[in-house]
Amino acid sequence: MDDTRDRLRAVMEAEFLPDPSPDTLSQVDRRMANAAEYVAYHLGQIDRKLDRLIGLLESAAKEKNERPPSAP
Repeated sequence: MDDTRDRLRAVMEAEFLPDPSPDTLSQVDRRMANAAEYVAYHLGQIDRKLDRLIGLLESAAKEKNERPPSAP
């Protein structure tokens, strides 16, 4: 199972290169499905990174609000 997951991750993290010969409709459908999976994977990665960034920003804002004001 881990081998399959690792292989799929490697494919998704590589640059997307469509197959160069769309001779039949089934190949076009397959290429569209592959492109959709690629886009979905990368959108998920962006979402995860944004979640981490939002968490860091919220944590920094909370810490800033909890600090006592410094004396002049």
